[in-house]
Amino acid sequence: MQPGFFPSEPRCSRLRRVLRALDGSIAGASHREIGLALFGRARVEQDWAHPGDHLRDSVRRAVRRGRSLMNGGYKRFLL
Repeated sequence: MQPGFFPSEPRCSRLRRVLRALDGSIAGASHREIGLALFGRARVEQDWAHPGDHLRDSVRRAVRRGRSLMNGGYKRFLL
């Protein structure tokens, strides 16, 4: 089969990050631990305490989106 018949989902990397964040949250990891898993130690050490909270907000949104998908939001992808 040719790869052109099955194009990758444009949101694939974001969905992967969301599911990893959800797994970490369910396992009881802190947002910082989830950030380490998603973005790596160097990025977390550099940006975690940034006044704009961009990295923390990204982790919070990923966890929130993952929970939303888990609670029925995934159905939108099936329709």
